[in-house]
Amino acid sequence: MEDLQYLEKLKNPKYWFQYAISQKYVGDQILDNCIMKKEVLRKSTDDNSEYITLWSNAHYHYGIGIENGLKGILIKYNPDKINYEIKEDQIILQNIGGKSGRIHDLLSLAEFVGLFSDKYHLFKYEQDIKSLKIVLSHLSDMVKWGARYPIPNGSKKHFVFDNTIPAVLVYGFHILDVIEPVFQLFSNELKQMETI
Repeated sequence: MEDLQYLEKLKNPKYWFQYAISQKYVGDQILDNCIMKKEVLRKSTDDNSEYITLWSNAHYHYGIGIENGLKGILIKYNPDKINYEIKEDQIILQNIGGKSGRIHDLLSLAEFVGLFSDKYHLFKYEQDIKSLKIVLSHLSDMVKWGARYPIPNGSKKHFVFDNTIPAVLVYGFHILDVIEPVFQLFSNELKQMETI
């Protein structure tokens, strides 16, 4: 990719929002084609490992989608948060949004862009915001490690939910209700850009 084209894509939030929406689509397709159509049940194992693998991979794509969308918001409203350097004959992206954008910490990235502020009005109730924060922590784990490898990167290293959030929120389809407003925000941001 030529340097000018690279910089144009890097600094244009449209590409980040489109990629976020595409990643959600991939996650939705995993759920629809593999789980909802009961493909997994036909090949079911005693330990449900295939279901868990597919569900984890759907979560991975949702997490990557949210990360890209949050970075799109940063690029759109805070372009000074794009950190890159020019080395020899190439442009190298360092991060978008500092450390939280570099280490796939979705909760920190969401807080950094002000996702929970009155600016976005994603949720009416505090419990919904708390649920999203917990889901973002879980999705961070999926992006960093959980969905990419068959085991955690240490015997005691895996995200654990506290008892205030029902397991069905994350392990059932309720996670989709929690993340849908975030993806709707990305869609709205993209639509605003397309009408300009």
